[in-house]
Amino acid sequence: MVLDPLSAFSVACNVLQVIGIGVKVLSKAVDYRKAETGVLTEQKDLRDVMQSLNNLNTDFQASLPQQTASNQLSVEELRLLEANNQCLRLSKDFIDFLDRLKLGDRHTVFDSLRMSMKTLWHRDKMDAMEKSLSQARDNLNVAFLVYMNSKQATQRVQNEILKTTTRVEGSILQAVASTSDSLQDDIKSLAEQLNNVSLESVQQIVAHFTASHRDLLEHLSNQLVSIFALHTDFRALSDESQMAAARQKIFDSLHFPQIRDRRDHILKAHNETYQWILKPKQEGIQPWDDFISWLRASSRESRIYWVHGKIGAGKTTLLHFLDDSLSLYEHMLPWAKEAAVARASCFFWNAGNKLQKSTTGLLRTLLSQLFEQTPDLIPQVVQLRKWQKARLTGNHVIEWTDSELRDCLREYILCAAKSRKVFLLVDGLDEFEGTDEAREEMIDLLVASAANENVKICLSSRPWNIFRDAFGSCPQLKLEDLTYSDISAYIHEQLYGNLRFHKLMQYDTFAAKCLVANLISKAAGVFLWVRLVVKQLLKGLRDGDGIRALSKKVEEIPADLDDYFMRLMESIEPENRKEASELLQLALYEEDEFVSLHSNCLLDFSFIEEGRPDFALNPSYKFSVFDFADTGAMVFRLESTLRKLNSRCMGLLECQGEADQLFQLRMFQEESGDETSTTADSGFRKSNKINVPLDSANIWNDLEVFDMAHLAIDFLHRSLRDFLLTPKVQNMLHQYTQGPYDARMFFRNTRLVQLVALNRVEADLDAAVGLASYILSTLTIPEYRRTPSAAAVATIMRPAVENLVRFERTPNITGWYISFVLQSWHDEDSTFLTLAIDFGLDSYVGAYLTPQSVQSKNGRPILDYVLRPRFANLGMNNCVGNHLPQSALLNAVLRLGAEPNQRYQGISVWALFLCFLADHFGGGTQDGTFIEESAYLEALKIMIQNGADNLLPKGWLSDASYFDAYDGDDWPDQVSDERLRRRFPNIPPTIQGSTRNNTFYAVNDLLEQFRIRFGSSLDSLKVMILQREAQRTAFAPSSQAASSNTHKVGFILPEDQEWVP
Repeated sequence: MVLDPLSAFSVACNVLQVIGIGVKVLSKAVDYRKAETGVLTEQKDLRDVMQSLNNLNTDFQASLPQQTASNQLSVEELRLLEANNQCLRLSKDFIDFLDRLKLGDRHTVFDSLRMSMKTLWHRDKMDAMEKSLSQARDNLNVAFLVYMNSKQATQRVQNEILKTTTRVEGSILQAVASTSDSLQDDIKSLAEQLNNVSLESVQQIVAHFTASHRDLLEHLSNQLVSIFALHTDFRALSDESQMAAARQKIFDSLHFPQIRDRRDHILKAHNETYQWILKPKQEGIQPWDDFISWLRASSRESRIYWVHGKIGAGKTTLLHFLDDSLSLYEHMLPWAKEAAVARASCFFWNAGNKLQKSTTGLLRTLLSQLFEQTPDLIPQVVQLRKWQKARLTGNHVIEWTDSELRDCLREYILCAAKSRKVFLLVDGLDEFEGTDEAREEMIDLLVASAANENVKICLSSRPWNIFRDAFGSCPQLKLEDLTYSDISAYIHEQLYGNLRFHKLMQYDTFAAKCLVANLISKAAGVFLWVRLVVKQLLKGLRDGDGIRALSKKVEEIPADLDDYFMRLMESIEPENRKEASELLQLALYEEDEFVSLHSNCLLDFSFIEEGRPDFALNPSYKFSVFDFADTGAMVFRLESTLRKLNSRCMGLLECQGEADQLFQLRMFQEESGDETSTTADSGFRKSNKINVPLDSANIWNDLEVFDMAHLAIDFLHRSLRDFLLTPKVQNMLHQYTQGPYDARMFFRNTRLVQLVALNRVEADLDAAVGLASYILSTLTIPEYRRTPSAAAVATIMRPAVENLVRFERTPNITGWYISFVLQSWHDEDSTFLTLAIDFGLDSYVGAYLTPQSVQSKNGRPILDYVLRPRFANLGMNNCVGNHLPQSALLNAVLRLGAEPNQRYQGISVWALFLCFLADHFGGGTQDGTFIEESAYLEALKIMIQNGADNLLPKGWLSDASYFDAYDGDDWPDQVSDERLRRRFPNIPPTIQGSTRNNTFYAVNDLLEQFRIRFGSSLDSLKVMILQREAQRTAFAPSSQAASSNTHKVGFILPEDQEWVP
């Protein structure tokens, strides 16, 4: 197998790399350099080297193959094993030496440590260690080259190997393969020689081969050093606080506010239901594959288990039960023997926002949970550029593409599999939103993840053909065939526990038992149908129905869910149908213009009595009526809304908040005189009513007021939503409201009122940020952003947004669109006007953009907000915010007094724009649309027309402060010259000075970088620059023309810049 030797080779290379670092550190230590604390500056680095080597040796030892009777190694494998052992011996010797220095004692006297080093680490020792390192590196590289040659690793084979390697190992394999291709014949000859000599004679032959191919082998060594230098920042490994902060940034970038909403809103399984799945399957009953046997098995059979069933069978409840109930020691051994298990789950939700029903949401949800359990793996798993960006100080936004997330999950599985197992649980594949092609990609992702023997995945879906084709051969169960006992237990608990039904049984036991039997039979394994019918029967019992009336209801209720839903719709009282239609249309509303992270909550629905959707924009509307401080009124409002939902929608909508919150609201209902249900248990009367006095203030304190956002309103099942979206039912709903109800307008207004109310009580910053972000996102919709009402909403919400950021530090609240703005608010001295520019609120900007607002703005200039749009990297498919420089706005800002060459923290806005453009287009390789290219070309033209400098200093074009402020391409933080080369490759300076600040580049030359993007359209810009400079030179005073600030053909340096040859 190639994988194990490659893994060992990777660790061996890392060991040699760390030893090399240690040798350099020791050499510096002998130079008697002392820190301000009096402790040797290299002492801490040496401790880190020692710790790193100890950790690597543990992995190294485990990765080496063992020669046994049953595992005979080939000659090539023996050579490689010996080279690996040489590295291991060298590492142990170096650790022994470091141990003799007593580095573990943080209080070692400086002079004593220095003397120890001078005694032990003399020049001969240094030379010997460096020689041993070089020899070990050569032996290792040659042994691995011979080994790979013996495996005949063709390109096809290498590609297969790369699928099962980590990112570091893949880079190593490619570097080795490149060298091997250049030495193929010589390596074959070497292999033949080595096969005919003993191990003792190997060194001489290898030394001769190494000397003959020194250049290529040194190139390979340098490549390997670069690979590990990129993937392991040694100094960063020792800075735990920096690492922890970087890990938190990665975690925050994956997290989104509704990441657990679907799971938290799933009703828990009733007592004694689904217990069968945790027990060994009994022979001779329903045909299904034993789930626990599958989970425990360590064999190579399918590592995917498929739960399928028809609508309403209880698939989601079952997977929720498994997620809560599975135990490592009870259910996962021997598969997880001597290994920890990293677990993650995702519950798709078709009624949720885009992240709750997409591959992006699936990957972010799984990775977020896996990283939370194994944060130390984050640096190894996350792409290098993402990780380096996370390590940067400041508020750098980290965005993810689906391909990056897929790569991240793949890398996690490969890295984690070395020390642990991974168990994934994914519910509701049929609730995934997308085309069949998108579903196929999701299926491929899951199948590929389960290809690793240390991964198992449990999935659920309806039995659609696409899922049958993918998982039909996997271990599986058909849920409706197995829930007879569960449904029976549920019915008995609900009916037999009811006091009135208990009494009816005493008078007509046979009829009562027949009713229950008929109910179980008619359910046909569909838990949802049973739940709905039992709910109606309990209502009938409360209203005085007897056994005959109840039995008649069961007979008349359609067995088909759609027919039953239509029956419920038709039972809504005529006078309530308009309001019911509005409520149902609100519950059906799904934001498709942007990723809305708000679920429909009980508080939103409490505004339905306001009448018109834009009620808050009515000049007579009184915002003060809605008051969070009046807790009694707020609880009454919620309780009244619950009643309205029940009466208007006939139970089609449910409040799905946290269990403890609902419990407290129920207690309030009971204390306020609501009907109470009674139960009978073993013949004794028992009341659900809580008899402890509880006033509304206490309830509200427990709810913490703003937790009402968790009291989500949704349909009792996804099938009901599907039913209401059919054309026939949609027409019915629209008839009741004289056309479609404007749900977006309604939610915009309800959340505006809530935001203003939160601002008054100055509480729950998280909720306020979310509300503000949602409102701004709705205002930025292209067809709405220019309307007067959009400006009116923005004006109303401005004080609340300004209140969010009035403190010196804005809380690090991630996941919302507004987070992009808030995180840099104080650094940039942002204002609500600049926020409006970021979000593209054209009507508001047009009303409030003035000469004073442009010229007196502190911090980041207004012009810079226009040129470098905040949301440039969200893509043109997302409507939120400005993605491009708007020419009309750019002209307006310049006309109102903006200066193209105005400095922002020492660099001109014009230079920042050119750097941003180079980063954004990635050196001319990133795809762009015609609209995008036209917008940037027009912006360049306007800036040049308005006097943008034609010469820019080198320091401005390579400054690190703005290198990845906009996530154009988060390259490694290398030297400034490298940044310049990446932005503007192969462009020589026009004026070569002695430093970065007096070396200048002509804008005409820099524009050539965009030739592949803008084509011949650049020529007119270059002519414009030359004509303008010719005019400036011709009309310049003689003293200026003769000054050192004029160079060659009229090029004039920026103000305050002087050329020093």
